[in-house]
Amino acid sequence: MKTIVLIDDATGGHRDAFMRLFSKACLEIGVKVICIYPDISIIKTWMEQHAPTSSDKIIYIENNFLISKLKNGIFSHPLSMVKEWKNRSAFLKKLEKKLALKIDLVFFNWMDSQLANNIPPLIIDTVFPYKWSGLYFHPTIFRMEPNYLQKKLSFRDIDSVFLAKNCKAITFHDEGLTDRYQTRIKKQVILFPEIADITSPNTQQSLAKTIKEKAKGRIVIGTIGLEKHKGCLSIIRLCKHADASKFFFAFTGIFTDQLLSNFNTAERKEIHSFKNNLPENAIWQTGALQEGEEYNSVFCSFDIIYIIYNNFFSSSNRLTKAAYFKKLVLANNYGCVGDDVPKYQLGETADEFNMDEQVQKIESLRTKILNNDFPFEQWKTYSEKHSTERLKEKFEELLNLV
Repeated sequence: MKTIVLIDDATGGHRDAFMRLFSKACLEIGVKVICIYPDISIIKTWMEQHAPTSSDKIIYIENNFLISKLKNGIFSHPLSMVKEWKNRSAFLKKLEKKLALKIDLVFFNWMDSQLANNIPPLIIDTVFPYKWSGLYFHPTIFRMEPNYLQKKLSFRDIDSVFLAKNCKAITFHDEGLTDRYQTRIKKQVILFPEIADITSPNTQQSLAKTIKEKAKGRIVIGTIGLEKHKGCLSIIRLCKHADASKFFFAFTGIFTDQLLSNFNTAERKEIHSFKNNLPENAIWQTGALQEGEEYNSVFCSFDIIYIIYNNFFSSSNRLTKAAYFKKLVLANNYGCVGDDVPKYQLGETADEFNMDEQVQKIESLRTKILNNDFPFEQWKTYSEKHSTERLKEKFEELLNLV
């Protein structure tokens, strides 16, 4: 039985879902798991419910390895990062001795946190002698500047650590970049499914029920989470432009003063004006939604999932949820999501600043909904491609490299 270390330095959102589902997938393919996380109770409680028979094959360790950043000018970040890699190695060596086992692979659930410019890969091999891999979640720079994919990778680049000999492969969510990125780093890049919690929704959940009642048969366009990067302003402006007799808008999820501070003065004024003079065809009911039944109940009360984010080039597991729960989307017309939506016919895409185009696209989606013109085969294909079953296959592929 091989042993894999799954490690992350932060909790919340995707991080919790990844650690839970990655752990469960590895256990189901017969791998011993060491789960290292800042708050193991988040993972352990979930695993006891969803994988109760595997408790003897998973070890939980609470640690985040974070250190105070060194202050050495332009080299402070790479030097701090090297120190973190070294600390992890020392910790894992003690762990191997204590548990009397051999670690076959270390997998960084959020590889982005381990990257820094100006780190020669030989240094990583020296301070971290374990075979390793990870999920590179936001390879944004290669979407914004695709010419970087053609350039030879050097130690000055943000992703230079992937040249380390002990790096066995890198995993991606971005299907459109995978092949070209493999050429860049000259080692295997595995397309990981963008997994999502697909707990069945409850139509009687309070907020979900309220949304449907207030919509009065109109097409519901909704978002969960009103952070700036999730397109809060864009969906507000779309609501102002859309036909109120046809469309109802649901503004839900997290919205705090801290998040509001990310907007400039004019934007904050616009948000407050909208919120304080809410049109009849909108509901503004914010607050954190627990991943699972509560979140999915609200999500499934929408007819159209709004995924037009601000300056967003990465994948989104809301697209996976939408495909699984058979919901059409209105999404960005660029980046990973902008590729996947038309490729799999999952909805429509539009410019995040062009309200006329967005109105045109929601009218098109409304027509599809009224005519029951749905992409059932494409939904099935996409949801299977990003399923937990596919995740297990990808972990097996990765572990076969060690």
